[in-house]
Amino acid sequence: MSFPIDIDGRTVTASAGETILDVARREGIFIPTLCFDERLHPFGACRVCMVGVEGARGPVAACTTPCREGMQVDTRDARAIRVAKGVVELVLSDFPVERLETEDKRNELQRVAAHFGLKTSRYQGERHAHAPDLRHPYIKLHLDECIVCGRCVRACDEVQGAFALAYSGRGFGTKIVAGLDTSLAESSCVSCGACVSACPTGALDEAPFRATAAVDRTVTTTCAYCGVGCRLEAHVRDDKVVAVDPALDGPANKGHTCVKGRFAHQFTVSDERLKNPLIRTSTGFRDASWDEALDLVASTMLRIKREHGPDAIAGISSSRCTNEENYLLMKLMRAAVGTHNVDNCSRVCHSPSSFGLIQGLGKSGGTNPFDDIERAKVIFVTGANPTEAHPVVGARIKQAVLGGARLIVSDPRRIELAGLADRYLQLRPGANVALFNALAHVIVEEGLHDRAFVEEWVEGVEPYFAFIQRYAPEAVEATTGVPAKLVREAARLYATGGAAAIFYGLGITEHSQGAPGVQCLVNLAILTGNLGKPGAGVNPLRGQNNVQGGSDSGSLPNVYSMYQPVTDEAAARKFEDAWGVKMKRKRGLMIPEMFDAAIDGRLRALYVFGEDVAHTDPNTTHVLKALTSLELLVCQEIFLSETAKLAHVVLPGSAFLEKTGTFTNAERRIQLVNAAARPPGDAWLDFDILRELSRRLGYEMAAKTPSEVMDEMARLSPDIAGVSYDRLGRSGLQWPVPHKDHPGTPMLFGDVGPDGRRFGTASGKARLSAVDWAPPGEEVDPEYPFILVTGRQLAHYNAGTMTRRTANLELHPSDLAEIHPDDAARLGVADGDEVEVASRRGSLRTFAKVTTRVAPGNLFMSFHFPELQVNLLTSSHADAATSCPEYKVSAVALRRIAAGEGRAKHGAHGIHHVS
Repeated sequence: MSFPIDIDGRTVTASAGETILDVARREGIFIPTLCFDERLHPFGACRVCMVGVEGARGPVAACTTPCREGMQVDTRDARAIRVAKGVVELVLSDFPVERLETEDKRNELQRVAAHFGLKTSRYQGERHAHAPDLRHPYIKLHLDECIVCGRCVRACDEVQGAFALAYSGRGFGTKIVAGLDTSLAESSCVSCGACVSACPTGALDEAPFRATAAVDRTVTTTCAYCGVGCRLEAHVRDDKVVAVDPALDGPANKGHTCVKGRFAHQFTVSDERLKNPLIRTSTGFRDASWDEALDLVASTMLRIKREHGPDAIAGISSSRCTNEENYLLMKLMRAAVGTHNVDNCSRVCHSPSSFGLIQGLGKSGGTNPFDDIERAKVIFVTGANPTEAHPVVGARIKQAVLGGARLIVSDPRRIELAGLADRYLQLRPGANVALFNALAHVIVEEGLHDRAFVEEWVEGVEPYFAFIQRYAPEAVEATTGVPAKLVREAARLYATGGAAAIFYGLGITEHSQGAPGVQCLVNLAILTGNLGKPGAGVNPLRGQNNVQGGSDSGSLPNVYSMYQPVTDEAAARKFEDAWGVKMKRKRGLMIPEMFDAAIDGRLRALYVFGEDVAHTDPNTTHVLKALTSLELLVCQEIFLSETAKLAHVVLPGSAFLEKTGTFTNAERRIQLVNAAARPPGDAWLDFDILRELSRRLGYEMAAKTPSEVMDEMARLSPDIAGVSYDRLGRSGLQWPVPHKDHPGTPMLFGDVGPDGRRFGTASGKARLSAVDWAPPGEEVDPEYPFILVTGRQLAHYNAGTMTRRTANLELHPSDLAEIHPDDAARLGVADGDEVEVASRRGSLRTFAKVTTRVAPGNLFMSFHFPELQVNLLTSSHADAATSCPEYKVSAVALRRIAAGEGRAKHGAHGIHHVS
């Protein structure tokens, strides 16, 4: 409901629930504030936003006073100004007023003081004198500039949920403290910077920015770390990004971001950035011109194509790069080379998501927007650790739970969210399918399914109901390791607690039953009718910034853009007509198949764009053998990665802050990426490298700009036919966007189409999948008695290529082996001891972290440091449908390194020395 109010003689429209300040800001009417932050609940503590309201007994706080019809507001009311100005003078009486003279767009107190014409305070008295706390690598605390407004405390509580800051003392002695009056670095702080963005004075600030507070320009772009898709404001001075803030209107992040998105951008100016093309010689690499390097790549690829056929060449694309660049690489391989041998890193992370979601629902994307986290009554987090791997989504889930949502967590490792869960199911690694089938059994057995939905919109019901009978929780308890009573309680909560949203990650997909695990989660949503309604759905947390978009763009061996099969005659002819070439109707090689083909001589050349397969892919020994078997290995990279060290030619590309294009996040939102800086030295834009290489291969790309590539994708892809750069704006569009007037589709499957179809399957109905549990690819035995699970840590991102070149290294300096105290005691291992971890494929040395986060019999390690090469331990076992590797189950042994055996020598596998 909307109604008119009057502000300063101007009639404006207010809506129910809006405050005076809300309406004034929307209408561009300035009201000063100090304690207000639009991300936080109104506080009304500072009394700087006082205004006059006709009929009120005195001035009122604009930030907490709701509007009512016919209200008369006067922001220039003399009494209100007197109160507010007096408050600001009192604040300035204990503030270093010289800071008001330093240009700083972040300093709200500076603007408020100027509004009231204040440069000093008439009040004199004792002032605080605190030494700055500079111990955190990013966040610097200057308590002498703190006005105790509490915004930092509230931001830490209400935005992040870390509860790392608090008030201490009374009266004049009141101050903000971290933890138990320790440093931020030693508290529960997760280094997200929410407190920094909330601080109105600069008392909390980041060191690099304080010295360069004045900026030349600010560029809005999209984060290139995880798949949340945070919108960022990159502040530029002298053509360098000096600081990054979360965009307050970011649709996915709502003015928040994590330690990586906010602070870990200095890798872009690292001295280790590649600045010139490199060509391998007998003694290492030498610099080369672009003409020489590209001619060498093109001539070698053309020779191999001539001698061995186009399928002797393959390309691996990058989920770190834009949709347009992924599309160009897949077009280069298909149109310029003539092969479908193109894949991207979703192969080794979320390819089972595409398979499982398409099988059950007919679309390869998460069903609901992130905003539905706040609408969910029940949240089921399984095989994901969002507070570390997708921190903004993790924070939003925490806030939802603190606000009353019920939480179920299923994970072998006791993640942070497990401590907030109503039911925590600590299952055995590799038991996902058995556990999800047991949950489904309870739902069917107890009649908790949505009968009306199932009858109208689901196929395969009778055979599935018969199949699921054998998965009683009691029957599979020995397999799952979860007590049957707990499984039954969780099933009832999920089925009867209201709108229920599933969020899952690589702990589901990176298994030999990765695709079946996704299908079983889809089954749960289908049974309970948790599809096509707010607060519900099945939502994969995509690992990298553009895993969704890399696959959407067609960098897969079996589909063109937006999942149009290469075997489909109509789709193939459409792309042939558009590109002017003929193409095969048979899929190409997936990444693991590329390695096998390289070893047996069928694959001669591999073009790796923005991926470090020598570090991140499983069974490192096998991968190294494949890479060193090639006649031509080309790497298009920003650093000399472990894979690039093996290349014959290295082409220096561009980082996300240097390019224009789009990313698609985990909620299917296509968002603009805007260049804020230039690539260093003689490095080129990735877009330009791909276009020029295609030209030298004899195929001229028609599209000359990223926006023209998006236009081409839209013409050829019905699900994004309405997407163009001029429509994306600041919020992007969520596909499907079938035409130019379509607003996008935040939630899938909510509407019935004119043809009577609701889902994307052939029948238009959701499809139940009867999937049996099978044991993982390898199991423990007396020689290898532990199961190793791998995953991420908060401070780093995947291979660590970017984050290891930032101060995040101080927050997490190494990969450790987490082990349960009972196992550690039995083996005589203490926290911090050096240990050897060995599998059937290799061994490494690291240091032990004794913790109850892992269950007895399990180990956990992250994989961010190439010196350690954790993937020496992982196997080539993979999901049958998608070839996604089983990173989450590797049988290993662990032993303590005895004194005298020497220290760990990371990197001893020798990939630095391959000639």
